[in-house]
Amino acid sequence: MTEQHDSIILNFVVRVLLVPFIFVFGVYVLVHGEASPGGGFQAGAIVAAGLVLARLTTGSEHGERRISTRVLLWLASAGIGIYVLAGIVPLLAGVNFLDYAALPVEWFNAVAGHERTNRAMGIFIIEVGIFIGVFSVLVILYDHLTERFTDD
Repeated sequence: MTEQHDSIILNFVVRVLLVPFIFVFGVYVLVHGEASPGGGFQAGAIVAAGLVLARLTTGSEHGERRISTRVLLWLASAGIGIYVLAGIVPLLAGVNFLDYAALPVEWFNAVAGHERTNRAMGIFIIEVGIFIGVFSVLVILYDHLTERFTDD
């Protein structure tokens, strides 16, 4: 468990300036991951670093009230589930595992208003699953490393 710092300036800079910028940059890396360097793993690590930074400055007790370890475990499971479903759905269509072109995501083109290939959408679905999994696992690791252990 970490304790909250008494510095008002540190809390302001981290909570108002750094953490929102880190989160936006992480989402940018996720969204542009299929066409440029980056992707789900990098974005998950960046966003997890932002949350860990917030927890370091505000104290773990305060940060855990917003997103608990139980929620993070569910998110980690959801990230793995998204990845597995994106691989199994093409198998059910009779093609290879993780063959993105077989994913039924044509509905997204009508919703988004522009044309994207099934392959691009499949890659994005995989990246979202990896992002959710990496983000939640890294924050869970931080939470467990900062727990106070007893000799019981």
